[in-house]
Amino acid sequence: MPNQWQRTLRLLTLENILTLVLGIVVLQHFTKIHWSTALVGWLILVIAGLAAIEMGVVWFQQRARQKTIDRMEAKLRQMSSRQFPPHILLPQSDPLYSLSQAVNQLETYQRSQTQRAQLQEKELMMIMRYLPVGVMVIDHHRQVQLSNPAMAELLQQSINAVAHLYTKDIQLYALTKLIEDTIATQQNQRATITLTPAPNTQVVEATTVYIQNSRSHFQIVLMLYDITEVYMIEQMQDDFVSNASHELKTPITAIAGFTETLLSGAKDDPETLTQFLQIIADESQRLIDLIQDVLSLSRIRAQSTTSLAWQTVALQPIVAHETSLLQQAISRKDLTIQNQIASDMMVTVDVQKLNQIIKNLLSNAIKYNRPGGQVTLSATVSTDQWQLKVQDTGIGISADDQQRIFERFYRASPSRSQQVVSGTGLGLAIVQELVHALHGHVTVTSQRGVGTTMTVVLPIKPPTTIATN
Repeated sequence: MPNQWQRTLRLLTLENILTLVLGIVVLQHFTKIHWSTALVGWLILVIAGLAAIEMGVVWFQQRARQKTIDRMEAKLRQMSSRQFPPHILLPQSDPLYSLSQAVNQLETYQRSQTQRAQLQEKELMMIMRYLPVGVMVIDHHRQVQLSNPAMAELLQQSINAVAHLYTKDIQLYALTKLIEDTIATQQNQRATITLTPAPNTQVVEATTVYIQNSRSHFQIVLMLYDITEVYMIEQMQDDFVSNASHELKTPITAIAGFTETLLSGAKDDPETLTQFLQIIADESQRLIDLIQDVLSLSRIRAQSTTSLAWQTVALQPIVAHETSLLQQAISRKDLTIQNQIASDMMVTVDVQKLNQIIKNLLSNAIKYNRPGGQVTLSATVSTDQWQLKVQDTGIGISADDQQRIFERFYRASPSRSQQVVSGTGLGLAIVQELVHALHGHVTVTSQRGVGTTMTVVLPIKPPTTIATN
């Protein structure tokens, strides 16, 4: 700034000297000038005065202009840090008017773009927060730049918002390999990965997207989609086909084998004939039971809740009736049945479905009990629900098997030769379907060698119109 003023002063002084000299030359041409010391002094004083006046005017103008330029510089610096001060307003006659308008327009555009970017960022963060798919963004330094709550939930740990190496969050080899393969091949990858093994199985479909920002900069978007339910359904379907085939094959093979033996001449021996016919009859009944159980499951799934026949009835007589139907099996094992249900306890329920539930639970409690054991039935009522408990003193169920006993055809022992009692493996699956149809739930508590307690919880007031007797 001082150098600029020195240059301006020199130019103004030179301008005044040249102007005065030119005037003197013109005046000397028309009139003879008598030079003296006083005249020269006056000329110098005039030149200095003119220079001072012009310097003052120029200084004032330059000072005002410099203030405007300083305001523009400050405004541009604030804009670079995403701060937006008020517009610079100048009269149209000002030489910097056009420049100020350009700066104001630039600020307006940048402000609108910044607001738009902030709005999009908020929308993105909102979507990321509630997105059920786990998302993680990894940069070329292998550092996590962004992640959402679903990713933290799937990985079962907190993810720091500050940039850090992704290996602090992901220790599973299969997932780490997927990310490294994406970096090495620069290609998108996809794989089905088990995050948590059984019994708390959790399976995800992992997808990586490779994004090339420049020659040396890239990003990887990792997405985890929880497909545990789909995976479990597929496993159940596979198990269903396998077990159903196995359960159907066994009695059919026995029937065919003994029939062929009889036709080959064994029918001529009365004792062998009776024995083989009894075996064929037993296997035929097993086949009938299996088909009836499968049909029961299909019927339960096909019926809607609107077809339920709700009735208010006494619970104890229903339990007593089902117990009497199984008296032969109870006597065969010399079991003691304790019906502790109060005689005046009334429940609102679909009686036919409740009969099936009690029949299956009692049948299991009898079949898997020890000789001379005990079966206890009890019921309690709370504010909005009632529950039925069937407790036995049988062989019990292991913790691992308890996770799957309600699956269709699931048996605690996969080998028929190791099974304690025969059955289709559909009884508890039917119970669960019936209980769900009645808007309730069923749970199991068991210990190996001690016994099992099955608890059915049903609502006091079903969400449908109730027909009472």
